[in-house]
Amino acid sequence: MSIRKRLAFGLCGLISLMFLLTGVLASLVPVTFRIDHDWLSPLVIILGAGVYLGGVGLAFRWFHRLSKPQHRYLNLALWTLLLTIQLFVAVNWIPAPRADLYFVHQQAISLLAGSHHWASYFYTYPNNVSFTLLLSGLLQVGRWLTGGDSGVWLNLVQFAWLDCGLFAVWQVLTKKNPARGHLFLGIVLGTVPLYAYALNTYSDTFVLPMGLLTIVLVHGLLHAQTWQQTVPRALGLGIILTLTYLLKANFIVLIIATVLIIWLLPNATTRPFLTRGWVTLLLLAVLAGGVASNRTVQQAAGYQSNPSQALPATSWIAMSWNPAYYGQYNRHDVGLIMAQPTATTKQAQAKTDFKDYLHQLGPRGIIQHLYRKAKLFLATGTFDSFQISPAYDRAPIWYRQHRNTVDWLLANWCQINYLALLIVNFGWGIQQIRRRKFSTGYLLGGLFIIGLTCFHVIFWETEERYALPLLPLLIAGTAAGYRQPLNLLRWSQRSSWLPLGLAIGFTAALGIGARQNYGLVTQPRNHPVSVISQNEGRYYQNHKVRLQQNQQLTQPFTASLTFNHVLINNGDSFTGVITLRTATGKLVWQTRGAKVSLAQNLPRPLPAGRYTLTLTAKRVTPQKIGTAPANYPLLAQPLTTHPHQYLRFFIDQRSVSPILTPSKLWLIIGVLWLGGLVIIDRFYWYRRHI
Repeated sequence: MSIRKRLAFGLCGLISLMFLLTGVLASLVPVTFRIDHDWLSPLVIILGAGVYLGGVGLAFRWFHRLSKPQHRYLNLALWTLLLTIQLFVAVNWIPAPRADLYFVHQQAISLLAGSHHWASYFYTYPNNVSFTLLLSGLLQVGRWLTGGDSGVWLNLVQFAWLDCGLFAVWQVLTKKNPARGHLFLGIVLGTVPLYAYALNTYSDTFVLPMGLLTIVLVHGLLHAQTWQQTVPRALGLGIILTLTYLLKANFIVLIIATVLIIWLLPNATTRPFLTRGWVTLLLLAVLAGGVASNRTVQQAAGYQSNPSQALPATSWIAMSWNPAYYGQYNRHDVGLIMAQPTATTKQAQAKTDFKDYLHQLGPRGIIQHLYRKAKLFLATGTFDSFQISPAYDRAPIWYRQHRNTVDWLLANWCQINYLALLIVNFGWGIQQIRRRKFSTGYLLGGLFIIGLTCFHVIFWETEERYALPLLPLLIAGTAAGYRQPLNLLRWSQRSSWLPLGLAIGFTAALGIGARQNYGLVTQPRNHPVSVISQNEGRYYQNHKVRLQQNQQLTQPFTASLTFNHVLINNGDSFTGVITLRTATGKLVWQTRGAKVSLAQNLPRPLPAGRYTLTLTAKRVTPQKIGTAPANYPLLAQPLTTHPHQYLRFFIDQRSVSPILTPSKLWLIIGVLWLGGLVIIDRFYWYRRHI
């Protein structure tokens, strides 16, 4: 076995081990401090993944029995269904840009207006400058086509860009085996995070297809035989990698992984060593040229980096080792470093924090902290899908009313789907090791996943969304590597009682799982249903309006649902009066007493409709109220006395009840049970027809 073969063998084993350990985390310890923390028990998640894989097996078997015309019709039907669902989602769900997206969106609109002034946010976080310039260009095209800044336009652009990566992989899989192309599209149809992130106008979405496109281009590059075939593929690969790096710098690990695979795997040219050399130089040259051009474009748009304001790289490393968190971003650490006046003092503060955190952790604590970061990064199949868009400018009424239940169901579906994908990819790796035949896509995608995991778990800040690039790679790996368990099927022929035993065992296990989850129907939980959410005004800028004595601040709003709770400025105390009036001026509620809380439960629910929320100050000294300035509508109407500002407030419909009714829990268990029995029955039938 050659050295390259041995290295590929070891890399494949490492990737398989990575998927195995990730599967253990996903099945046993998904994170519990997010909105979707009321998970089904691990036993039900594992059984659900088994039923999912059984369904995949039956579908895959059916795909193989289709004729060529039927393959064409099914391809058309699957793509039509996917595009129809995407169009429906893009038109009916318009997220409200919040947090980083708020600053990016606002700056992009300012650039379109001809302003070259950049908000201080971008000097602290220069990583978002490139995406802001891209968004400005997309908004300009949208204005030409639609005449305004349409959220639907951005949704459609993001779905179309995502489909470019999906189509590239689907085409490769279909040429190899049409059944694998069908399987790929079938999995994509039910992958919720792809829809959620296509609505999220941020760099996470725009780099999502890059891993797929890179794998397709590298696969084509390694099989190219002439320079006429090699040069355009190498150039396209360089452009894709450069654009990806400029939008999201952590994708440097994809560039490293690509270069390593080019040198590790054989290529089909007559002079493979020479080809590897000039392709590597071309990739690096395109990257260097792209970085230089990007800097020129930024300067032309009025942006000049300021090291004394930017957060140094060491600050992100130090922040990720704070033992009070799971390695995620936290405002406390950032605030301490931002307060330092120069780049040197910022570096010194970050190094001090890093040393202090390592000292607090100690050797054992470091291992535990790495586990916690790995858990946050890898264990949850939602990839933060249900937190990235806390508010919607447009969403169906049924979704707003039942968002908690819908998100909970979809989150558990995501976890089952994620675990099933990990199992198949682990199995595919084991098959490649046994056969000593390795897939370019598996090695490149797996090396990228390992690199991204090491980058965020060991060195950098960790969030669930940073693991999102794993998802399309896992889907592609499942479609490319799924195999029917023929050995198990043949072995099962020795026993005619096996299907009955499987059915009894599955029923018993699911019964235990149902008992484990009965707390979902017996333990009351708070269920806030968001009616209006305007949470800008505190992140980074902390903008406030001063209210003098007897001065008022009035925020009009339209409630699409009934509501019974008002929260302003995180519930701080306020000396004065809070009133709610209808659009016609009728008083429907007001506070009593001189000093009140800005978190108020209304004595009775108020119906959907148009209202005005007014704060009247009564204190002699000025009082500060958090607001958000914006050059685009954060809500349908701004503050009446401040035409470009919006109150930071939340209108909710709150109730206390279990997450599920007994009928819904038994419906979930019943669906799993029936699905499992059907698959076991088909398993018995299938083993007689192999």
